[in-house]
Amino acid sequence: MGRLQEKKGRDMSSPILNFFNLQRRIFGICPSCEEFFRLSDCKLYLKQMPVHDWMDKLDLESNRLDGVEERLDEKKQELQEKAREKGRRLAHLAIKKIDPIFTPRKLNPDDAKVLFHPIDYIVFNGMKKLDSIKNIVLLDRVTESSEHRRIQDSVEQVIGRGSYEWLTLRVLEDGTMKEQ
Repeated sequence: MGRLQEKKGRDMSSPILNFFNLQRRIFGICPSCEEFFRLSDCKLYLKQMPVHDWMDKLDLESNRLDGVEERLDEKKQELQEKAREKGRRLAHLAIKKIDPIFTPRKLNPDDAKVLFHPIDYIVFNGMKKLDSIKNIVLLDRVTESSEHRRIQDSVEQVIGRGSYEWLTLRVLEDGTMKEQ
């Protein structure tokens, strides 16, 4: 109908166009859901609901398809999560076969961070699986070097005496560090 109006010289004097234009400018608030609506979007009923027309049927079918699509997405996510878990289990089994360091000690290799000096690994036990660290394990290889053995003994003594502290440093936007 808008195209017909344009052809008539954009004349808004047509009563029907004025009526619909006015309907779009009147807003209300639904007493049930408290959402805004245009009067032109309202569906008016007499004593009974109107008979469903083709647009109502199209809306119902569209809603049904949306529900089916939502259920399919949920099923897809569920299957993806199961596949992820299976992949993790298989990867863990493969790691057990080739890992002589962490698995025999019941440590997760994902929890380990490589240092190499002064010790080989620091393991934040429980970090990946539980999201809370049970303990911190310092792992180092057995060595014949007296210098490396002296460093290992020194680290062991510091831990045994409790001569360590926890500091939290934050790197700021300008690159400086601030202790918290």
